[in-house]
Amino acid sequence: MEEPGESAHHHTHAEAPRRRRSRFLAPILICLTTLAAYAPATCSADGLLGLCKQCDLLVGGGTTFAHDSSTGGLPLTAALELDESRWELGAFRFATAQRVPISDVPRSYRAANPYWGFTAMRRWQVLHRGWGRLYLGFGANYRTEIDYLEATNWNFAYLLATRFDLGTHGNGLELGVRHWSDAWIRPGNRGENILTLSYVF
Repeated sequence: MEEPGESAHHHTHAEAPRRRRSRFLAPILICLTTLAAYAPATCSADGLLGLCKQCDLLVGGGTTFAHDSSTGGLPLTAALELDESRWELGAFRFATAQRVPISDVPRSYRAANPYWGFTAMRRWQVLHRGWGRLYLGFGANYRTEIDYLEATNWNFAYLLATRFDLGTHGNGLELGVRHWSDAWIRPGNRGENILTLSYVF
């Protein structure tokens, strides 16, 4: 006969893989929704080929901050831009924990553990000069944890970025400031601030 404690342990162990799968279901849905919004312009074979020609891949890293101080996070970033940088699908791996930027709080207290973040957003080019371009972005964000920074997994995503052209082949460097926040839909929202530098392929 199975002991009650053994049954509970088996149930908890069985639920763990389901939670891990559901954690990554949300970012997949974000990507599919964004692609569906873009699909009408690329429903033909020629459109799909044109989509590939208008893609940019951004790979980089950065740091996290609050106000005027670093919080110690190390984000590793990868983003795919579609339709001449009008749409962005991004993945962010925060490789280190983040601390609370308050002097009275012990440095051992974590504002966030290492986690994954995903974004889907619309980008607007608001300035184009010979040296580069200025972008604004707005969309959705999903984080795989709830912590001191965010009280919800789902958030709004904001972007301000400057791209510097490096040559005639479309390569460049992009310096971006990102903010993820639920706009105080649920109390306890402090937001995630990210400064990134990415190479544009």
